[in-house]
Amino acid sequence: MEKQRPNGSLVLILLCLSISLSTFAQGDGPRNLLWSPKGTFAFLPKWMGMNQNITPGNVLVKDADLHIDAFPLTLVYNFGLANRYAQVMLNAVPGDVSGRLAANQPGLPAPHLSSSGFADGFIGFKLGLINQPALNVIEYSQYQKKTFSMMVYTRLWYSGSYDNTKPLNLGSNRLTFEIGFPIDLWLSKDPKRPTWLEIYPSIHMYTPNNDPLVISMANKTQQHALYSLENHLSHNITDKFWASADLRYQYGGDVAVDGIDQDNKQNILGGGFTVGYQLLKMLGLNATYGTIIAGDNGADSNMVRITAVLSYANLKKLQKPE
Repeated sequence: MEKQRPNGSLVLILLCLSISLSTFAQGDGPRNLLWSPKGTFAFLPKWMGMNQNITPGNVLVKDADLHIDAFPLTLVYNFGLANRYAQVMLNAVPGDVSGRLAANQPGLPAPHLSSSGFADGFIGFKLGLINQPALNVIEYSQYQKKTFSMMVYTRLWYSGSYDNTKPLNLGSNRLTFEIGFPIDLWLSKDPKRPTWLEIYPSIHMYTPNNDPLVISMANKTQQHALYSLENHLSHNITDKFWASADLRYQYGGDVAVDGIDQDNKQNILGGGFTVGYQLLKMLGLNATYGTIIAGDNGADSNMVRITAVLSYANLKKLQKPE
């Protein structure tokens, strides 16, 4: 007797839930796309709590009701390359996801699922293209910033924890290639009260998952490219306290199962705000709230993010310019 394939909407939900925490509806956050002095290190631990019907891998599933706790950890080093600002990043994301699913099938209860482990992390690289020279801390503090500057930003996202026999995974069992061109607009006349407008257009491109969940009885899943435009307008209210208004638009990212499109393309505008405070020269904290302002297919998301920024530079090795 031929095996009956599971209900279509349930299969889509379970397939999408196996896709990882490679991107979030609110993006990287404000002041994360600005260039920095060379010879400096930074460590950025974060906590992100999300309630939404968008999976950890930024796949929209109308019938999902998920809670996600993620703890991204990112190590950063800034240096000079051909007299241009450059940065390398290494990221890992421990976390967990849980929630209930409605399968749109009469008599079938909504299962409660949960998973923990590592979501997809990334290796990243930034390079200054326009008006972003390689400067040490002292030179950077004295530099007359230009109104317009731009860099190229690339990331390779690798898979986290994945087991095709489990109905819910944090890892994606695929690679994600991201490329974008962050633009920074310096809008301040007073350097002690900086105002920045960050604009980040980017594209995420995904390799297929050739080992999807066993329950799906599918051979391959493929997420189409996701386009996004991230924006942050931030201003220092005092020397140490700053605030930001945040917007991010996403389009695309629909999923095909064995070549059959699942009609879950995203057309979403997210927004929120961030406040930050510089506790010490080497330690800053900021907190973000984000939500979906408008979106197709019943998209829903609420996010709280807390970020610590620990930085280090060996000032003893620097010589003041003449």
